[in-house]
Amino acid sequence: MSIPKELEQAYENGYRQFSWIKEINETSVSLRTYFEKGQKRFKGARFYWQTADKDFTLAGFGKEKELTYDQASFEQVDAFILGEQDKIYQNLSVTGAGALLFGGFAFDSKQSGKNDWGRMEQGLFYLPTFLLTEAKEKQYLTMNFTAQSRDTLQQKWLELADQFAKLASTEILEKKDHAQIKAEEIAVSEWMAVVDDTVAKLKEAGPLEKVVLARRMEVKSDQVFQADIILKNLQKQQTNTYFFVLESDEQTFIGATPERLLKASKKMFSTASIAGSVSRGTTQIEDESLGNYLLNDMKNKQEHKIVVDRIVKELEAMTGTTIQAQTPHLLKNRDIQHLYLPIEGERKKDYRFLTGIQQLHPTPALGGEPKELALMWLKEHEQLDRGLYGAPIGWVAIKEDIGEFAVGIRSAVFSGKRGYLYAGCGIVKDSQAEQERIETKIKFQPMLRGIGGERHDKSE
Repeated sequence: MSIPKELEQAYENGYRQFSWIKEINETSVSLRTYFEKGQKRFKGARFYWQTADKDFTLAGFGKEKELTYDQASFEQVDAFILGEQDKIYQNLSVTGAGALLFGGFAFDSKQSGKNDWGRMEQGLFYLPTFLLTEAKEKQYLTMNFTAQSRDTLQQKWLELADQFAKLASTEILEKKDHAQIKAEEIAVSEWMAVVDDTVAKLKEAGPLEKVVLARRMEVKSDQVFQADIILKNLQKQQTNTYFFVLESDEQTFIGATPERLLKASKKMFSTASIAGSVSRGTTQIEDESLGNYLLNDMKNKQEHKIVVDRIVKELEAMTGTTIQAQTPHLLKNRDIQHLYLPIEGERKKDYRFLTGIQQLHPTPALGGEPKELALMWLKEHEQLDRGLYGAPIGWVAIKEDIGEFAVGIRSAVFSGKRGYLYAGCGIVKDSQAEQERIETKIKFQPMLRGIGGERHDKSE
């Protein structure tokens, strides 16, 4: 298989980093199937991403370059992008293909000596060796590589072509999906005490309006948790959600989140407000009744308005335009329904995508309001290390500064036969600890069902 003349010419022109894109003519194999095929050769170095409308999917394999620890801050990732964008030769311009970074930022700077996250704790991004992109019913393969000599260029090209051929021809072995799961909520009474303390603080005269408190559920299995099976289950079970998987060594972060943080095209910024929630009904009449309650309940409307007001304020600064917020409507998932409002505006010229991500994160739906006071309260009172939970996860194109990030909720981190599910809820001055416990228990359900453990959970 000869190397394309275009690559040779790019080498002659001084390029040493290459991002080669080609359309895949045979599109009968789904990207989730490719993701499963990659377990044998690339486990620990894979990612998967699919948008809520299912019209855009990514699957990545291998790590050509990796950013972690102090390299994975907002500033350092953007500095990496700015430093690399002119060094990489990319033969085509296809949205979501080519040289892109996929990964997640840490929720905050809080670190613990013993955490659930391994090397992901402070954030993790990587440029994949192989990237598969599916958009508008077309699939594209990207191969990212470096070559410092003409011989290396030829050798890398042949090696990567061979590796992808082996990946594509890998047979998927049937996997058992009948694991015995034990699930237990962690430190429930302590968490409820923090809710009470937070409500008392919010009732004081002062600027703090809302704090989002998270908690964990530990799950154990008699089999190793497999991202392929969990992803397949989630895609069968959940609607109106993004699906994501991010692997690093033994850790796997996986979720089905309903919440977009920010999408950037060349001209537009698009985000959404999701806050306020109630369970789904068991009948259509009950479901509609619960939805109407949510649309009219003052506590939930207040919680949602706090989020909308801040997102609008931030987006106006990012777009330089006045944004008029509309009336929220319902977003219904399998286990829960939310107040939901999409918001967008035309991005300012030269306004960096990751600057926008940093500006929005965390929204009052995941941190609180005002942001700085809420984060200070969480740092002092929340008894866990969130890692990537509730933080931005998604992709950014190195050459074009476009991409999309969601908020890493309805999620869990797994390692071997153990995992931790995360859930949070917004606390305002009218909150009641028992009601918030029930709400978070509902929010555990998507991941708990995804691992087949919904009948095995027990509370403290």
